Amino acid sequence: MRVPGGAARGGRAFNTEKTYAGRIGLYLSYCLGHGVDWSSPSLAQLMAMMRWLVDEPMPARSRRPGAPARYRSEGTANAIMGTVGEFLSFPVKSAC
Repeated sequence: MRVPGGAARGGRAFNTEKTYAGRIGLYLSYCLGHGVDWSSPSLAQLMAMMRWLVDEPMPARSRRPGAPARYRSEGTANAIMGTVGEFLSFPVKSAC
């Protein structure tokens, strides 16, 4: 029997999973680059990441010289940190 894709992924759509994977990858890369233990960050470390998300320019989409720098909005940073919070609390939720 074939299971619909959403049901196989716990009811989440493919694009949602793709978005979450990118956000978690960003978090893990940040931790690696800033010496943060990904499994138990302090509140101060999470707040620093939040500021970094807003203040640090994103990689350029264009290869042309002089392309304008792009920055994340605070709303986007909040969405990323919300996903990170869910990621960090998942083992706790699973153990209950």
